[in-house]
Amino acid sequence: MPIRGALEHLIAVTYGFAYDAVVKGFGPYEALLDEISAFVARSAPPERGRRAVRVLDIACGIGNVGLRLAREGYTVVGVDAVRHLIAIAREKHHAQGLPNLTFQHLDIAQSTFPGAGTFDVLVSMHTLYWHPEPARLLEGCHRALRPGGHAVFLTYGRPALIGRTFRDVRARQGRLAALRALRWLVPTVVFEAFRDCDHRYYGASEFHAAIEAAGFEVLETRDTFLAGLSRLAWARVRDDAAARPEGK
Repeated sequence: MPIRGALEHLIAVTYGFAYDAVVKGFGPYEALLDEISAFVARSAPPERGRRAVRVLDIACGIGNVGLRLAREGYTVVGVDAVRHLIAIAREKHHAQGLPNLTFQHLDIAQSTFPGAGTFDVLVSMHTLYWHPEPARLLEGCHRALRPGGHAVFLTYGRPALIGRTFRDVRARQGRLAALRALRWLVPTVVFEAFRDCDHRYYGASEFHAAIEAAGFEVLETRDTFLAGLSRLAWARVRDDAAARPEGK
């Protein structure tokens, strides 16, 4: 394995084992999961029970979002391009014993899979800012959803700089909240320093334009997580032919 590839694998392994220790019980992260859950609930077809609602979690990592939504009763599929992270997610899933949750090793920007075009809701949590082909990723999201399906997209609007984020959180929530934020900020900054990717931080208009170019209608947006570090967009598939990505 080339040196860079070996380093990337080591980073993924370290991330997989350390992530839960960082986010477990971390208030801002739990609040972000609550936001995602609320948007999924708003997206679910009202005439169907939760088990009949199919949710796709893109770049699911070690599966925390998928586990949360499966415990709430949805039928969830998590996908990720990093095999090691999927292995950890499957171990966690096995321990939880949830029959309505599965994980698959794939990159939706590069691969199709059974069930594409049948999902009711899609969640993409902090994927666009690092993915090498964001337009293809969004097109893959569009293909995965049924006509009229909904998506919840999150991306970082700016780098997770320790000093600036600490000051922003302190100004909004006080010094104690800012100190607690370091629990997530410090390991995240270290992790991002070692990642071999081009970081991409969308402005609000650029974020909306990228989503709309892939055939979505943006319904609602907000800044969230650690004094607005993240951007969230709730979107719906436009089912008019003109809205579909070129060649699709």
